Amino acid sequence: MISPFFAIADAIDRAKAEKEKPSVIIAHTVKGKGVSFMEGKSQWHGKVPNEEEFAEMIIIFVTFQIVTDGLFLTTRNLSNLLMQGTTCSIIAVTMMLVIVSTNADLSAGSALGFIGCVAAALQVYQGLNTPLTITAVLLLGVVIGLWHGFWIGYKKLPAFIVTYASQLLFKGGTLLVGEGMSIGPMSDSFSIFGNGYLPKLVLKDAAFNDISLFITIVIVAVFLVVSAKNRLRSKKEGTARGTDVLFLVKTVFLAAVLFIVCAIMVFQQGFSYAVIILAILGLLFAFIVKYTSFGRYVFAIGGNAEAAKLSGISVEKTVMWIYILHGVVTAIASIVYLGLVGQATASAGTSFEFIAITGCVVGGTSILGGRGNVLGAIVGTMLMAGLDNGMSLLNLGATWQYIVKGLVLMLAIALDVISKRGKVG
Repeated sequence: MISPFFAIADAIDRAKAEKEKPSVIIAHTVKGKGVSFMEGKSQWHGKVPNEEEFAEMIIIFVTFQIVTDGLFLTTRNLSNLLMQGTTCSIIAVTMMLVIVSTNADLSAGSALGFIGCVAAALQVYQGLNTPLTITAVLLLGVVIGLWHGFWIGYKKLPAFIVTYASQLLFKGGTLLVGEGMSIGPMSDSFSIFGNGYLPKLVLKDAAFNDISLFITIVIVAVFLVVSAKNRLRSKKEGTARGTDVLFLVKTVFLAAVLFIVCAIMVFQQGFSYAVIILAILGLLFAFIVKYTSFGRYVFAIGGNAEAAKLSGISVEKTVMWIYILHGVVTAIASIVYLGLVGQATASAGTSFEFIAITGCVVGGTSILGGRGNVLGAIVGTMLMAGLDNGMSLLNLGATWQYIVKGLVLMLAIALDVISKRGKVG
C-alpha cells in the first residue's frame, strides 16, 4: 500500500515545477516593514461539498443498496457506518490542513495504533484512571506533532519521508509496548468515548432518543437560517449564483439529507459521543480555517510558500503548529477508536491514513495544496467508509478491497492534478 503514496509525492514534485505565480498571495508593502499579508478574506478555503460530492455519495449508496439486496441502507447498518467512519473522519479534519500546506502524513494510522497501545498499557498495566490516561494520550499527541514539525517545518526534510519513517517507528513501538498481544479491556469510563450514547432525558420509554431529536431540530433550523443569511449577503454583494428557486431547492434538499442522517441515529440509540466529538472538532477547525490568521496562513503556504514567506508569514512556525494540532487530533481519534473496540491490538489503525487522505481529496482538498475544506474532508471520508462498508457487505476479499481503494485514490489524485494544471495553463 505504499506505492500510491509515493505516486502522490511524484505528483506534488511535478506540480511544484509548475508552481503558480506569486500573485495568488494578496500582499501589500508597509513602509519600513517590507511585505505583509493582507488581513482579508482568504481565497484558498476551497469549496464546501456541492452537488457533485453529494451526487457521488448518493450513487455509491444506491448502488450498494441494490447489490446488497437492501442491506446497505438499513438504519442499523448506516448507524454502524457512521460509527466506523468517525475515527478516520476525525483524522481527516486536520489531515486536510496538512495536505493544504503541501505536506503529508503517512503515519497517522500507525500513530493512532501506538497511542492506543500506550493508553491501554497505562490503564490496564499501570492502573491509571481515565482522566490521567487521556491527559497522557494528548501529551503524546503533542510530542508526535513536535517531532514531525521539527523535521518538516524547520529542517525542511520531505514530509513523505519523515512520516513514513515515523510510521515504521510507531509500528515498532506498538509491538514493543504490547509485545504483539492485545491489551484490554478498557474501563467503562474510557470506553464511553467510543461506544457511549447520549441518554434519554424525558421520554425514557420512547422509540427514539429525545435529546438527540431536539439537537437534530436545532441543527436543521440553524442550517436553514445560516443558509438564508448567506444567500441574502451574497445577493447584496452581487456574488449570488443561480436563481432563488434553485437555491431554495438545494437548501431544502440538503436540510432533508441532514435530517435523515441525524434521524438514523435518533431512532437507533441516539447521538454517540464519538459523533459529537467529530462534530465539535469539525466546527472548531472550520472556524479556525475561515476566521483566524492561522487558517489564512495555512492556505497561503499551500498556494505559494515562497510568496507567503515574503509576506511576513513564518512558514516554519505555521507548519509546526499544523503538525501539533494534527498530533493532538490523532490522539483524540485514538481515544475514540480504543473506546469503540475496547482493547489495543498490534493491527489497530492500519490504512487509516489512506482512508483520511483519500477522503480529503474526494471531498475537494487539492493534493497540490492551497485548497481544501473541513466539511468536504469529513464528507469524503464518510464516503470512503461507505465504500469500505459496502464491499464488506458484499464479502469482497481483502485483495479486491485493496485494489478498489488504490484505484479510487489514484483516480481522485489524477482528476485533482489535471484540473489544477488546466486552471494554471
